[in-house]
Amino acid sequence: MVFGFLIDVPLIVGGFLLMFRYRKRLALTILRVKLPPLALYLLLSVPLVIFEEQIDCMPAWCAMVAIPPTLPFLLVELLALGGIVLWRQAKNVLRVTLVYSIFGVLWEIFVGGLVGAPLIIIALLAPYVAVGYAFVSMLPLTVLIEGKTTLEGGKTSLPAPLSGAASALR
Repeated sequence: MVFGFLIDVPLIVGGFLLMFRYRKRLALTILRVKLPPLALYLLLSVPLVIFEEQIDCMPAWCAMVAIPPTLPFLLVELLALGGIVLWRQAKNVLRVTLVYSIFGVLWEIFVGGLVGAPLIIIALLAPYVAVGYAFVSMLPLTVLIEGKTTLEGGKTSLPAPLSGAASALR
């Protein structure tokens, strides 16, 4: 952890809770960008992965690199998740996020940073690891699913908000 437990945990958990609360509104705002939903999904994932990985960095590269070396692997993982969501035509973002978080915890236990950790440490860190994976995936998944739904509904883009002068003319 870069800044220490009292700063890092609230950054990730607080950021996740804000994204959870405003995910639909944020996704609809992001979807105004004229790109395919899968491209927006991946572009949005990059800064979230970088932010999360900088906070939960490995000691070997912590505070030494601007772009974490785990970024390509996590983006391939997220691309596979996006492909599965599109292929299975998932509609429930929270269910997909929960499954991805469980996958992330198991990944960290068997392949990642929790390999060989005592069971008590795994039990203490598993909820935080799950929130980290949810932090990285929930908003991009909302953009992907909402964008897919918008395209299927016949709309190609969302209407831009009216400014103060334009709304007065309406």
